[in-house]
Amino acid sequence: MWRFSVAAAALAVAVLAFAAAGCSGGGSGRPAAATTTVKPRGSAPPCKLTAAQHRTVALARADIRRLRRIEGPVQSFSQQGAPHEEQVTGKFLLDLGSTKLPVNVFSRLLHQAKAATRLCGDCGSSLETEEPVLGSRSGLTSGQNCG
Repeated sequence: MWRFSVAAAALAVAVLAFAAAGCSGGGSGRPAAATTTVKPRGSAPPCKLTAAQHRTVALARADIRRLRRIEGPVQSFSQQGAPHEEQVTGKFLLDLGSTKLPVNVFSRLLHQAKAATRLCGDCGSSLETEEPVLGSRSGLTSGQNCG
């Protein structure tokens, strides 16, 4: 019974992969017709970031790039991380908190910073405290999304 479900799952994955590959028309040599996507009429328009929010995102991305450069030569985990990594993480948090960003933009930048500081224990802890998951679920944040 278990082997049958594994085989059925493998077959389903293969069929989906074949369909996703865009194979069309049995190799007639003609390019496939272009597909268009239609935006639902009832969806809200994407929000626009203000100039201050764009500045905040640019500063945060610069801090993330610096964190990646700092941690690049590091090979093993340590609680304090590489020299100056904690200071740049603190600067990132200050820059990120300088303006109110939409929840998904804030979360994406925070996730990128966590990935850049994966070998620094204190850095990861300080970034984890800023995670907006509980606030957005309980309605404490505005719920504004950009994407």
